[in-house]
Amino acid sequence: MAKSRDSKSKSRSGELPTLDLHGHRMDGLVDTVDRFITKSQSQGKDAVRIMTGKGSGQVKSAVQSYLKMGGYPFHFERTVSGVNEGVLIVSI
Repeated sequence: MAKSRDSKSKSRSGELPTLDLHGHRMDGLVDTVDRFITKSQSQGKDAVRIMTGKGSGQVKSAVQSYLKMGGYPFHFERTVSGVNEGVLIVSI
């Protein structure tokens, strides 16, 4: 099951609402992401952080496809040590 958490302390990407999809199966994935984005928008957020992990790439690919279809601009999280391709920062 996906974990949704609001960052209470400063993290590398500020205080963005975060959806952790590590270990999430493909069943219901798009619905989970859609609910998370909708909830974040209703709370007045303008960006979210989605942790897809790297793994086999299926979850990341499905999330990216959904975001592209929905017209949500996104980029990989940037860290001090470079780019983290397992985390997407999404403008909503």
